[in-house]
Amino acid sequence: MVWLNGEPKPLEGKTLKEVLEALGVEPERVAVLLNGEAYSGRELPPHVLQEGDEVEVVALMQGG
Repeated sequence: MVWLNGEPKPLEGKTLKEVLEALGVEPERVAVLLNGEAYSGRELPPHVLQEGDEVEVVALMQGG
């Protein structure tokens, strides 16, 4: 299992881009943490998810 936002999901073999697409998330509106490393949703690494990976998808907010 892969941990996605704190919940186990069967996402092994998928890329981060595929996960965002499946979630219906626009990459430019999020940041992604993969095993503690932060990435812009626009510049995701080509990592193929493996058993035990931890992924957090964080929505970006604008303040004023």
